[in-house]
Amino acid sequence: MASPTTASPLASATSPNADLPRTVATSASRRREDIAPRLRRGAPSNEVSFDAFCDLFLARHGATVSKRTKATIEERLAASRVVYGAWTLRELEGAADDIAAWRASLPQGSRYRLTLALRQVLGAAIRWRYIARNPAVEAGKNPEPRAEELLPFTVEQIDALDDELGALHGPLVVFAAETGLRTNEWVALERRDVDRTDAAVAVQRRYADDVLTPYPKTAGSRRRVPLTTRALDALDRIPPRLDTPLLFPAARGGYIGLDTWRNREWYPALEAAGIDKRGPYHLRHTFATEALAAEISIFELARLMGASVKTIDKHYGHLARDSEAAIRARLDARRAQAQAENG
Repeated sequence: MASPTTASPLASATSPNADLPRTVATSASRRREDIAPRLRRGAPSNEVSFDAFCDLFLARHGATVSKRTKATIEERLAASRVVYGAWTLRELEGAADDIAAWRASLPQGSRYRLTLALRQVLGAAIRWRYIARNPAVEAGKNPEPRAEELLPFTVEQIDALDDELGALHGPLVVFAAETGLRTNEWVALERRDVDRTDAAVAVQRRYADDVLTPYPKTAGSRRRVPLTTRALDALDRIPPRLDTPLLFPAARGGYIGLDTWRNREWYPALEAAGIDKRGPYHLRHTFATEALAAEISIFELARLMGASVKTIDKHYGHLARDSEAAIRARLDARRAQAQAENG
């Protein structure tokens, strides 16, 4: 009978690490443990560099988003690529501590966006089975900074911009402030989208980065927005044209190029009117502010603006809370009415 402490000759002969030093054998064993699950699931090699994987991610993900979105992601990845570009994904997978230190060193103003980009790329590495864990998530929370200050326009400011922009572009400023459409939505509007009988506009598409994109029928962004008297009056002032179906065309009849329009028309109009500089997207904020002041609920506003209730509450919830007195008055009035009806 063999001694319990005596190694089996068969085991010694067949063990792949039999002739290796203990430390080497242990390392090889761990390496096999790391590779074996990947072989079983047919995963790609995690020895690819982070820099190379970023190129792969941008090529794949970039084909599904706009050119501007792709460029933004690429710009936000630059900081992490400088530090971790030469690291393999295998090395990076266990680098939560390093990433936490890197994140802490980032400027506060860009920390959230740069970390979010890193998380996004490593999230793709997990989905594509290059790695199993996201070290940028394990590094800790990435709290989103407070949203930029909302600067809605007053009616007087809208009127001043209307005057400065003239007959061609003045009406669209009034229309945008009265409907809350996104800039890339009102740029894409056509005259056929306006229902004058029921005083509403159908939002069915957007135009961005020289691409016209129809909204799916089930998307929340596809919607009808009621037109106020002020919005209809603005539409009545648009010079009639036969050379374009667009509601708000550029001077030559095509789509307004927002970047050029902001610099050549919008910002000079702000300056001439003596209004603090801000983007045309604040026309959307103006609509939201006025709607909540008119006691439109956040749920109704979300539908009108083609956004989620969560997004509306995040950006405009404080305005709804500011109207608590009005809400309380309506509840009291409803209770008083019910008591009166019941005698």
